[in-house]
Amino acid sequence: MTDGADAAPPAPVGVAGAESRADPEALAAAAERLGPESLRSALGRDPETGRSVRQIQRRTLGVLMATVAVGGAGAGGAFSVVAVLADEITGNATLSGIAAAGMTTGAALTAVPLAKLMARRGRRVGLRSGYLLALVGALLMLLATVVDMYALVLVGMAAVGTGSACGLAARFAVVDLSAAADRARTIGLLVGATTVGAIAGPTLATGPFTAVAGALGLEELAGPFVFSAVVFSLAVLVVDRGLRPDPLLVARRLGGGGDAVRGRGSLLSSLGVIARLPPARLAAAAMMVGQGVMVATMVMAPLHMTDGDQSLRLVGFVISTHIVGMYALAPLVGWATGRIGPTPMIVLGGVISFAGAEIAAHTPPDVAWGMFAGMFAVGLGWNCCLVAGTALFTAAVPAADRVPVQGAADLLMSACGGIGGIAGGVVVAWQDFQFLSHYSGLFGAALAGAATLAYLGNTPGVSRRAPRI
Repeated sequence: MTDGADAAPPAPVGVAGAESRADPEALAAAAERLGPESLRSALGRDPETGRSVRQIQRRTLGVLMATVAVGGAGAGGAFSVVAVLADEITGNATLSGIAAAGMTTGAALTAVPLAKLMARRGRRVGLRSGYLLALVGALLMLLATVVDMYALVLVGMAAVGTGSACGLAARFAVVDLSAAADRARTIGLLVGATTVGAIAGPTLATGPFTAVAGALGLEELAGPFVFSAVVFSLAVLVVDRGLRPDPLLVARRLGGGGDAVRGRGSLLSSLGVIARLPPARLAAAAMMVGQGVMVATMVMAPLHMTDGDQSLRLVGFVISTHIVGMYALAPLVGWATGRIGPTPMIVLGGVISFAGAEIAAHTPPDVAWGMFAGMFAVGLGWNCCLVAGTALFTAAVPAADRVPVQGAADLLMSACGGIGGIAGGVVVAWQDFQFLSHYSGLFGAALAGAATLAYLGNTPGVSRRAPRI
């Protein structure tokens, strides 16, 4: 708490009076009502910089929104042509698919190491290192277009996946200093910012930057990787210069996570924390199911449509609609999660995922409207599961364990996406897209059922009352 000479920011109702009177009973009551982390956010100042927590949090949100927009553009630009590059080098569709899966693989493999680095050194160092590795990956992909080496494509795309891992980690970083009541809204704003990069990235990479590649004496296919290298460099710069002071280190200085992470933070210990906490299990399941259903249906939807002789332009519009469902409504989803609580929003996310997958499953290959509606709904269901799952997970895991356990959750989520993508191809080869979409949707229905039981109080540790998030 600051002394009277400092102009503290406005505190929530019931807190300001307690602060001015330095009344221990009033402060205790405020802590009980708001939660200790929210009280620190309302009243605290960073002892090292003297800035108010609210001021630092506003800066953190702005910096990370810019970072995920830029980083998402870099990942999307590289992903948009990696399969084409791999096919040009190898002439093998299977190897092209493996190369395209490299980004998900890279995100999964680097989630835990990045979390450990953040736990030791802070969010700025971890995110900066991740985007630097993604930059190296983009340069390796650029080199692959020159020397036609498939191994460089695999390694480069896995490194680019680190940029995706950073985007996932940012949604946890953005609430290190957030008041509990603002977490879901803040996460929604961050996820919403990804819309810019997700849509603009492939457009810029395959448009103007093909001309840039030509001006540099490179083939057009190198353009997207030039673009990715440029924007990942920008992401490194934004994080390094903007994320000062580091929100995680400020939280620790204020007592929001201890001076060090409890335990060794190994993957097994982090998974053990998730397994022991019913709310964390539900949150992780929401993120995993949302990711698995989304990836399985999304990667095979274009093939389903082209089997019905629908144009590639129409396929592109469907995927764009799907991306809008994934990201554009995230601020609204975050606001709603803050109003009703994360568990009901997870129920809604599971229902929407199920409904979207069923609509797509009952859409013939030559009909477009069903794919528009179904893929938009699958994207929106993913959005609900991600935002609400992240908010519930952050509230459920103790602060001292939070960072490494967040990395484990992102590993599980990315792994489910990878499994969904691979399984989707296998299932469609065995049966068809309708079969895949129907049974993928059942996972969403199962999630909705489990979250409903939790909301009704049948799962220990998950309150029916909307929790502080």
